[in-house]
Amino acid sequence: MMKKMGLVILAAAVMLAAAAPAFAKETKIGHANLQRALNECDAGVKAKAQLEDEAKKLEDELNAQQEDLKKMKDEIDKMGAVWNKETKDAKEADFRTRSEDFRKKFMDYGDELNKKKQDRENLIIEDLRSLVDEIAKKKGYSYVFEKSIGGLLYAPASDDITDEIIKAYNKRANKDKDKGKE
Repeated sequence: MMKKMGLVILAAAVMLAAAAPAFAKETKIGHANLQRALNECDAGVKAKAQLEDEAKKLEDELNAQQEDLKKMKDEIDKMGAVWNKETKDAKEADFRTRSEDFRKKFMDYGDELNKKKQDRENLIIEDLRSLVDEIAKKKGYSYVFEKSIGGLLYAPASDDITDEIIKAYNKRANKDKDKGKE
């Protein structure tokens, strides 16, 4: 998908370059790195910290479960020879069940964290895109290209509006936070 998007952007840039002499004075082109904006805006930094906290809690829980499984396995290995067949079979069946539960929980936690990350990032990216629209219209840009997806091979730093997007996003977020306090 990223390659297709990059090709579309490249094709648009080529068409613009070809048509540039005809309307060069009318066209203003900018670029932004929405991935950098996502990583550096206050909401992005906060979301990343929250996800890291959640991941740490889940990791601690999984580590405790894994330690319990290790102890259980050690007990089976040490005591297996002295237990009767029924006890040994029951302990091994319990170990397998708990191991499978652990594996499932590990996978579920990974999926859960990825989904939360995607959901939070998507909300922020939507807001960033709306700010790109506002800034582009206000500053008279005809086109604003996304730099982080790889379709933009060169662009002058003077046409980069990423910092402006981050500042506008943070300002809007703080204004919304202040409204909530009233």
